[in-house]
Order: sequence, then structure tokens, then C-alpha cells
Amino acid sequence: MKDMGKRRLVDKAIRPLTTTLTNVTPAMVTASGYANIGRIPMAYYKGNVAFWDLDLAVNQPNVVAEQKWMLGILSGRELAYDFVTVNAPITTVAGTLLSGTLTVPTGELWLVNAVRMACPGDAVAGFTMNWYCSLWTDRVGALGFGQPFHDPAAALGNLVGLATHVNPAGGAIVQLDEFGEIATAWLASNKVPLLRLPAGTVITFTVLTDSGLPAVATACTLQLYGSMAKILVA
Repeated sequence: MKDMGKRRLVDKAIRPLTTTLTNVTPAMVTASGYANIGRIPMAYYKGNVAFWDLDLAVNQPNVVAEQKWMLGILSGRELAYDFVTVNAPITTVAGTLLSGTLTVPTGELWLVNAVRMACPGDAVAGFTMNWYCSLWTDRVGALGFGQPFHDPAAALGNLVGLATHVNPAGGAIVQLDEFGEIATAWLASNKVPLLRLPAGTVITFTVLTDSGLPAVATACTLQLYGSMAKILVA
């Protein structure tokens, strides 16, 4: 009864959180006991005690869930967004590499199911088209665009069913690179996963002239098809 009516002061100052734990390992946790450091999810994995990997258990499955949230479409029709044109003027000499880029905007996530390249052809000049993704490491080339989707040598020779090269007077061609569960049924160079492009990813479209000056100004195009998804994995 003697404390009744007295003021009880509570310290509400905000201070940095401090801890003596710097490198927590399963062995250290099991040796010291949960009572000292709280509860940590653990399991027995491949003959050893291991922490429960929250990234693998929670974060990574969200990559699949992202595909269920369609926030918009990519239809290859908006210039400088999902559609880029590379122009070869009549002054373009053989061996010139022309390029254009598309960048995924801040705050967006793209899931691409097809990359379409097209060239109308020319009576004199030949053209080789290719595209590069900045997410992929290019261990061979030195252009700095990222890894190319097509091998430039294969593209020039129009090998392995690829149609990225237009011979002089060869007429228009279209190359469709597809992504998805059954994409490889159409072409061996297609890929099974959807092409996931987070914000800041750069797709570079290149056009190489390989013979003579173009008879007329030639416009080659690259279009992206797919959808915009909800970002669940940063």
C-alpha cells in the first residue's frame, strides 16, 4: 500500500538496438539454447542442422505468383516503350552496327513471352538483326550490351533455323524469339521460362549492315510482347 499514489517514470527514449550476436550459426544456436537468443526456425537437412531459408521458402515462390497479377500488356505498339525502330539511312556503309534500346521503367516488372524482330530488306544492302539483355553477362563480346540472344556468326550464316539475316533483295523477314512452357516446340533457340525483366533492364536491338549502301532508307524494328506484373520479389 505504501506505493499507492506515487509517480512511476517510464523511460521512452529511442536508442539503437544492440546485440552481442554477430555470426549466428546452427551449431552455436543448438549449443547455447533457444533461451539465450529467442526462437529461430531450424531443420535437419542433408545430415546437418540448418536454418530455415526464408528466401527459398517464401520469397522465391513469389516469382511464380507474380505471373498471376497482370497489371497491363506489352503489345509492341508503343514507340520507345515496347517498340523500337533502328533506321539505316542510304549513307550507311557495310559493316556499320546500328542500335536502339528499350528500358523497363522504374516501378515496373515485365514478363515477356516474345521478342519480334523485323526487317523489310533492301535491293543492295544485307542486314543482320540481334538483341541483347543487360541482365545477362556477355563472356565473349565487348559491346557492353549484355549477352546477345543469337550467336552473331549463326545469324550471319542464317544457321540453325534462325532468320535474323536479310540478303540483298531478299525481301522482308521476321524473327520471333519466344518464351514460355511450350516455346521450345516451335524453335530450339526459344526458352522455357518467361523472360522476367525488372525495372532498369535494358534491351538493346542491333542491326548490322553487311554489304553495300542501302538503296533506300531501311527501318528495322523490335517489339516486345507480354505483360506487366505485380512486383513481389525485389
